[in-house]
Amino acid sequence: MDNVTHAALGLSAGLVVARRGGSLSAAALASLLASEAPDLDVFVRQSDDVLASFRWHRHFAHSFAFVPIWGFLAAWLTSKLYQWRRHVTIPWTELFIPGMVGTLTHLLCDNCTSYGTILLWPFNTTRYAWDCLPIIDLFATLPLLTLTFLALRGEKSRKLAAIGLSWFILYASFGVFQNFRAENHLRAWLTAQKISPGRLTVKPTISNLWLWRATWEHEGRWHVAVLHLKPWGETKLLLGETCAVWTPTTAGNPPAGSAGAKTLEDFSAFTRGWNSYRPAAEGLIIGDIRYALVPTSAQPVWALQCDPNGQATQTRLVMNREIHSEDLAKFWLLLKGQDSGFITLP
Repeated sequence: MDNVTHAALGLSAGLVVARRGGSLSAAALASLLASEAPDLDVFVRQSDDVLASFRWHRHFAHSFAFVPIWGFLAAWLTSKLYQWRRHVTIPWTELFIPGMVGTLTHLLCDNCTSYGTILLWPFNTTRYAWDCLPIIDLFATLPLLTLTFLALRGEKSRKLAAIGLSWFILYASFGVFQNFRAENHLRAWLTAQKISPGRLTVKPTISNLWLWRATWEHEGRWHVAVLHLKPWGETKLLLGETCAVWTPTTAGNPPAGSAGAKTLEDFSAFTRGWNSYRPAAEGLIIGDIRYALVPTSAQPVWALQCDPNGQATQTRLVMNREIHSEDLAKFWLLLKGQDSGFITLP
């Protein structure tokens, strides 16, 4: 989730759990710092590792094991800041709970998205994801941000902060419900078409919970579609692009045991096997089919360009982040449910 949302959640949570009679502003600051701290993992880099950002983002720094660590650091730093800037002594122990709660808001908020968060490190390295919120959602963030701002300025700080948190929780819960509806509608349609998907997933698209990207595997190909799923009215489906499913035996793979093969193995661990591929003159392009800028597209946001000779130095990460005006126009039509390709589901 974006850092503005994390900040608003952290501030609100700090106000709600602040000790009675203690400093509300200090509790809010400690929770704010802790709510942003897990994303310090974006600075973890390895010059010889093209997958470092994927390997370490939302890894150990986003685990439950680090909640007390971030909570303590945020509480201690806030205590020192108040002592230095305001000449006020606030024990870090008073701010420890707000710090831990602020960290928890970050972890649980990130887990609402589809990228995946390694919550149970060091016990396992599974990426958990609830797929109930997009990475950026103004409908979730703006009401929360407004109530947080009012809470910081008003007399009813705890009440307004609690309302803001309640709104976010209710909105995320609605996302869970929409995810359930989207998958059920898709499975019913696939059954009617006599299609038995090998794997299937549905994910929300940017800043809304009624247009969902669906991806499934059937007969060696990935199929992409969108579901238009408002709380009222008809449910619609539009078929998108298809592409080939990558396998360990795909022609053009780096040789077994090579450095390139190891990089590809690590990439597949991150994608959990949701790999598409396309041959190219410069080497095989293997992408994560779960994510695309355009909901109906089979062109992944990120992919590996693999050198067929297996040299890791020639294996590079390819990012597809370019959005064209026609893509925005297409998305707007899909969002309104007005694309001519939509079919109405029973």
